[in-house]
Amino acid sequence: MRRLDSDAARERAVDAFAGLRDQIAEITAVQKKQAALRVDGAAAGGTVEVTVDARGRLVRAVIDKSFLDDHDFEELGGCIVEAAQAAGGEAEQRVAEMMAPINERHRSFPSFSEIFAGLPEVRDLMPPGLDVFGAAPPPGQEGSSVSAGDGVDDGDSGADFPTVRR
Repeated sequence: MRRLDSDAARERAVDAFAGLRDQIAEITAVQKKQAALRVDGAAAGGTVEVTVDARGRLVRAVIDKSFLDDHDFEELGGCIVEAAQAAGGEAEQRVAEMMAPINERHRSFPSFSEIFAGLPEVRDLMPPGLDVFGAAPPPGQEGSSVSAGDGVDDGDSGADFPTVRR
């Protein structure tokens, strides 16, 4: 392996660290977008509607009263799952699109060991699986649950669900 002179090594290191700083800024921006991401899904002709977050977790469910006009109550669980899976798949695709530029840059980071012997590789310092689905849940959200509430849509935008639309 050919060693670079100190000026060239310093310049390459400065460029690499600037790229790392930019990468961290991009990750922060994408994390904010992911935190705000909500994706809707529907089943049973739109009488079952759900919303999931970037991790595919169900955050809202609305069941139209007319669901029972065409469906049996026993079908409701399957319809909720169907809508949530469709929304979750879309959320996963959107997150992958958000992460694509970051993952591409991550793969292109220079080898610091070419610049400085014994220095760890930047790509080894970055967290594995930068996508939100491979990451651990944010602190305090492990095993979180949502209460069922009274199930009636009173116009309040609270977290109680499912909502029965009248």
